[in-house]
Amino acid sequence: MKELLTQGIICVKDELEIEYQLCEIDYRLWENEEFEYRFRPNYSVIDLLGPPLFQGIPGLNLDLRKEEYVRRNRVPVFISERSPGPNRENLWELLEECGMDYLNQLEWLIRTDMKYSGDPLYVKAVSPDSTADLICIDQELAGAKRSADRIRRILAYICRGSNIRYEGFAIDDSNRRSCYELLYRLYEKEAGYLRERQRAGVEKAKLAGKYRGRKPVSLSFSEFDQMYQAYKRKQVSAEEAAKRLGISKSTFFRRARRYFSD
Repeated sequence: MKELLTQGIICVKDELEIEYQLCEIDYRLWENEEFEYRFRPNYSVIDLLGPPLFQGIPGLNLDLRKEEYVRRNRVPVFISERSPGPNRENLWELLEECGMDYLNQLEWLIRTDMKYSGDPLYVKAVSPDSTADLICIDQELAGAKRSADRIRRILAYICRGSNIRYEGFAIDDSNRRSCYELLYRLYEKEAGYLRERQRAGVEKAKLAGKYRGRKPVSLSFSEFDQMYQAYKRKQVSAEEAAKRLGISKSTFFRRARRYFSD
């Protein structure tokens, strides 16, 4: 039997804009219209967090520490409370804004820029990057000029649940929390110092009449087309494509419709 598979990751960001990848979601829809949602929590990342940033995933009892939570032929609370249902009055308008021509609630959550008011959780596409058991990041961090950049990149891997090796030292579930707490404290200090320097620089530029604020993003068709084709070939996610272009996901899909619609 044919099936449609949509995959996403439930995430949250803290005040330093560090992203935590909390739970994978698989949505399967079969041609007989039966469907299924599977949630796979990443407890090694979830255990790094607490209130008020993270207070659980609605509809899932994480205290049970299940490897998988399955919802068959019923839309889970997490999905239903933050995505449009089939009877939503402005459904087609919402779908069009995300470049969709049929309702797939998980796909809509991945594509939309709309924020849910109940909690800071959001859903992103599964990244096409490496799924190796152990990722060596020595070469990646060699290009980081500032210690804050290196620490942030290591934290990014820790907070998505990856097992990494850097300069011969391995970080995995056995020491994830202790490494996270140490590196996070260091990053807070570094980031605070950089913010203060940036603020002082902006104030100095304002006094000199040289500060004009952020300029609007200017994109050529060739730049957009190159990234859009990479998205269609599934080399990058919509979120990553938009990030590289310096625009939002909604803008990415709106431009795609404008440039490529018949």
